[in-house]
Order: sequence, then structure tokens, then C-alpha cells
Amino acid sequence: MRRITNPRHPNVNQVGTQIQYKGEPHLITDVGGSSFTLVRLRDGYAENVKIREVNGR
Repeated sequence: MRRITNPRHPNVNQVGTQIQYKGEPHLITDVGGSSFTLVRLRDGYAENVKIREVNGR
């Protein structure tokens, strides 16, 4: 029997992108479900943020 895998996440192309979030530079390091994992470049603090908050939709 063949294993059926899930398709890629629609926002996976944004991983590795540097963005401005709350006035500071962040890096998108992971995506899953309805959230991104953002790492603050100043001190390496990671937080999960809804995709809608980042993309503005």
C-alpha cells in the first residue's frame, strides 16, 4: 500500500524571509497550520505568530 502525504503548505515559500514585525527585524523560520515561527534577530527570541498578522489579510 502506498503512503499518501499531505501537500506542501501554501506559505512555505516565505520561510527564510526577513520581515519587520512590531518595529523590529524578524526571520520566518517555520510554518505550520495557521502560524509562523518568527525569530527576533536582536536576541534570537522565537515566538509563534498567526499568518494573518504577518501577511495582513
